[in-house]
Amino acid sequence: MIRKRELFKLTALIVLAAVTSGVAQTVTGISDLEFGDIFPGVPNTVSKRASSAAEFTVTGTAGAEVTLDFLLPTYVYTTGANMPVLFSATDCAIDSSLVPDQSSPSADNLNPYETITYRLGAGGLSVWLGGRVIPGLVQKSGNYTATIRLTVTYTGN
Repeated sequence: MIRKRELFKLTALIVLAAVTSGVAQTVTGISDLEFGDIFPGVPNTVSKRASSAAEFTVTGTAGAEVTLDFLLPTYVYTTGANMPVLFSATDCAIDSSLVPDQSSPSADNLNPYETITYRLGAGGLSVWLGGRVIPGLVQKSGNYTATIRLTVTYTGN
């Protein structure tokens, strides 16, 4: 019998990007990427469309072109243990519309390992990120965390 384990949680942290061309911008973390309860040996995937996906917002000058660069972890950690975390080439979505739609974003299936170039809309930019954790058969119980860093930089265009 497999017992229910404690929550394994991947926490997202936002790092503000350098400002170029004297244009102000803000990067805000709206929600962490949370995998919920995980069972040993049973991988768990969170879709970029799920309410438990990581969500970030970027505000700045409408129409300005920006690049988004993620620094993604390969493991989540707790005291004395780690667990692999994976991000696929389609785990990111963004939307620059005034009313962002996570279920049908304006740019979908983006690779978070590559630089993403996009223009800010009138309401800025919403970014969603999903992922997958792969617990071992004898994964230690605990709250697992890691850091996701998103750097947003104006291109000057």
